[in-house]
Amino acid sequence: MSFACIGTTFKEVNDSFCVSSKTPQRYLLSDVQQDTYQHQKTLGRSVHERTQCSGNSGPGGNCKGVHQGVDRDTKGLGIQNIGEVTARSRLPYGNGEVSDSEWLLDPEQAFDEDMDCACEAPGTSDSLTSTTSAVATSPVACTASSSPQEEEETDSSETPSSDERTRDSSRRNHSTPTVREAMQAGGMYGKCPPESKLLVGFKDHLIGALQVQNCQQEVDNVSRFLRYMQPEGEPNLEFLTKTTETMDYMRALINSGLSAATILNYWKNIIRFLQYVKGSVDINVDRVKILKYIDYLKTMRKPVARTHSGNVCSTRYDRIVDGMPTVHECNLVLRSGKKRFLDIYNRMAISKMVVSPTDKTWYRYYCEALMMLRHFQRPGAVEGMTVKEWVNRKLTDGRYLIGIKKHKTGATHVATIALTLEEEAWYQGYYEFIRPEFVRGECDSFFLSTRGTKITSGSSDLNRLHESCGINHVSCTSGQVRRAAETLVATSFTENQKQNVAAYMCHSDLMADKHYRMPVPSTIVATAILLDTLHYSPERYLPTETDAPGSCMSEKEFSDFQKTFPVSRDCQPPTKKQRVDAGFSENRVYYDRWRKCQYADRQEHLLSSYTYQKPSCRKMERLISKEGWTSNCPKAQHILDMWKPALKYVIASDKHILKSCSRQKWKGLVIKSFDGQKGEGVVATTNFTKGDIVCDYHGKVITKADGEMMMEELGNQACYLFFFKAGGENLCIDAQTWPCQCHPGLETFGRKINHSSKHPNIMPLSVVLRLDDEDVHTILFKATRDIKVDTELKFNYGVNCKSFRGEALDLDWLDE
Repeated sequence: MSFACIGTTFKEVNDSFCVSSKTPQRYLLSDVQQDTYQHQKTLGRSVHERTQCSGNSGPGGNCKGVHQGVDRDTKGLGIQNIGEVTARSRLPYGNGEVSDSEWLLDPEQAFDEDMDCACEAPGTSDSLTSTTSAVATSPVACTASSSPQEEEETDSSETPSSDERTRDSSRRNHSTPTVREAMQAGGMYGKCPPESKLLVGFKDHLIGALQVQNCQQEVDNVSRFLRYMQPEGEPNLEFLTKTTETMDYMRALINSGLSAATILNYWKNIIRFLQYVKGSVDINVDRVKILKYIDYLKTMRKPVARTHSGNVCSTRYDRIVDGMPTVHECNLVLRSGKKRFLDIYNRMAISKMVVSPTDKTWYRYYCEALMMLRHFQRPGAVEGMTVKEWVNRKLTDGRYLIGIKKHKTGATHVATIALTLEEEAWYQGYYEFIRPEFVRGECDSFFLSTRGTKITSGSSDLNRLHESCGINHVSCTSGQVRRAAETLVATSFTENQKQNVAAYMCHSDLMADKHYRMPVPSTIVATAILLDTLHYSPERYLPTETDAPGSCMSEKEFSDFQKTFPVSRDCQPPTKKQRVDAGFSENRVYYDRWRKCQYADRQEHLLSSYTYQKPSCRKMERLISKEGWTSNCPKAQHILDMWKPALKYVIASDKHILKSCSRQKWKGLVIKSFDGQKGEGVVATTNFTKGDIVCDYHGKVITKADGEMMMEELGNQACYLFFFKAGGENLCIDAQTWPCQCHPGLETFGRKINHSSKHPNIMPLSVVLRLDDEDVHTILFKATRDIKVDTELKFNYGVNCKSFRGEALDLDWLDE
C-alpha cells in the first residue's frame, strides 16, 4: 500500500466501526477490511478466498492477519465465513458516532457491547452461532493456554491502580484475559533475535550516543514491533510501506488493555528507532520515506495522546476533590511501625538477643521505607545501594552522606542521601547483625533478600510493610510522597532551595538540565535538614515565601543560632519573640534542633553519672528530679536502656570508682562463710549488670621478684598474691599483708573472691588510677554477665586450685 492512504483521518477510521442502534442487523466492514476486500477483488479472488485470508480485526480482536492480504496465511485463526469477520469488526453505539478517544480508551467495553448487540440482532440462528463462534475463536477473548516464552519487563506506567485491578477482576469474571495474556494471544510477545543488526546498532546508539544505560526495555519494545510487522526472518525496513499493518499494531496494543501512557511509550521508542535509522550511515534507506513514516506515526498517536491527557486531568481532578495525601500522611507507616522497629533494634544491637527471621526481614523493609518515604528516594536507589557505598559514607555537619551510583537517572548524576546519626545507627545495625546471615556468594548489594540476592523491588517491600501495619498502601507509594513533597516545595521554598531539592530527590533528566549542578556536601546536608520540615503534621508551621528572610535553614546556619542561644543543660529554650528579635524565623525548625541538642546533652550527663555500675530506675529518677528540669526532660527508663559499660579510659577517671578504691567501700557486696573446705567468699547483695565494676583487688603493688620471695617464705601456706603485667613490667599486688597500712582494720573484698574456671562471673581489668596524687596500678573486677542478688562472685585464677602458688599464673589477658 502506498502513502496515499495516510490522508485517512482517525474520524473516518472510527466511523467505519460504527453502526446505528436503529439498524442493529447491519454489519459494516472496517476501512482496513474494505481495502483488503477491494485489493483481493482486483486480483480476481472469490468472496470465499477473501474470507479465508481475513483475520480477526477491529477493537475486539487481533487485526494481524487481515492486513497482510494474500501474503500472510491466516487459516489458523478459525474464521469460516464473512459473517464472523463482520460480527467481530463492527462497533455499535447508540448515536452511531464514536469520538477519537472513546474508541482508543476502552476497546474491550466496545467489544462487550458489540456482542450484546449481536445477540439482540434479528435474523436466523446462524447469525447468532457465527457470533458465538467468533468469540470462542478470538485469540484475545480467550485466556492463553500457556505462559509466554519470555516475560516482558513491564513499564512502571503499566502497573494497575486499585480501580484498574477492580476492572480487571470484573473482566476476568467474563473470561477476559490479562494484559500479558492478551498480548501473547495477539502475537505481540514475539521478538527478533537480539543479535539482529538493526537491534544491535540501535542499542549501541542508545548507550553510546544518547547515554541511556537502562535501555533494554526500549530495545525489546522495538524488537516486538519489528517481529509483528515481519513475522519471520531477519528484520528489515520493509514495514515503512505497510501503513495498514501499522494501524493494526496500534489497535492490537489498545485491545491488549495497555494504558494510554504505555502505548505512547511504545510509539516514542519506535520513533526514536526510526530517527536512529535515518541518521545511520551504515543503513541504506530512503530518508524521505522514513520522514513520511514518522509523520504518520505522530499523526496516529494524537488520539492516544488526547486520551492520556484526559486521564491525567481526571487524576488531577480526583486529587483536587478527594484531596492529595500529605507527606505527613504518607509517613504514617513509619510512625506506626517505629515502636516495633526500635524494639527489634534494641534486642538485636544492644541486648545482643536472637531475633527471628521474620523480624529481620521486617527490619529491612523499614530501612528501605526510610529511604523512600523520609528521604524521598526512588525504589531504584534503594535497590542499587551497595556495601562499598555504605562503607565509604562520610560524616558532614552532623549527618552521614551516602552516594548511590545505580538508580533511574544514574547516567547524569549520583543520588545522595544524608542520614541522621540515629538513622546511621539503625542502618549499621542491619549491616552488622542482619545482612551477614543472608550473604550468598559475592552480591555487593546493601539490601539482600532472604535468598541472599539483590532485592528485586523496593516498591513491593514497601507494600509489604504497609500490609504488616494494616495500612492501605495504594496512596502511600514512593511516587505519592515525592509528589506531595514537590507540591509543598513549589509553594514553600525559594528558587535556590528548589534547585537543591531537585538534586536531592534525583529528578528526571529534563529537571536535571534545568536545575542540577554539582552539589557540595554541606548543601546536601542543609537540603536534607530542610526536607525534614515536610514531615511535620499539617498543624506544624511550614515556612513559605512570605516568611521573614531568616526563615529558611540555608539562609542562616544553625551554628549562628547556637552562638546566639548557647545550648546548655540548665537553660530554657529561646522563646518565639526572642528568636524573631534576633533575626531568625518564627517557625520551629531551629527551635526543635536546639531542643534536640539540649536533650542529647542531658542524656550524656545522666549516663556519665553511672559509668561503673548500672543504676536502678529509682536512683535514676531521683537524679533527674534533683536536676530540677521541668521540660525537655529524659525519661529514667530511656536512660537505663541506653546505658552501656564504660570504656577503660572512662573508668580510670570515674569519680565513683576513684572514691571507692580510695576508701575501700564498695556497695552491694558482703563476705560470706561457706561450710566445708571452701571457707569464705564474696556474694552480691544487689543486682549487677554485665559491664559493671564490682570491686578491686586491693593491696600494695610490688615487683614480681618480691612476690616470688614472699611465696618461698610462706611455703605451703595459702597466700593472697596477684601477679600481672602492666606497661611491660611484671608486677604483683600484695594482699597477703593484712591489714594494709592505708586501711587498718578493714577487710577488703578482692582477696576473698574464690576461683572458678568453668563458671566465672567477673574478670580482672588492669588500669592506672590517680589515687592520693599518684598513679597506682590497680586490678578492678568487671562483671562478665548479669549477677543476681545472693550470687557468689568468682573469677578464673588461671590455674587450678591445688597448684595455686602464683608461679603458674596464665593471665595474658591482663597485658595492655
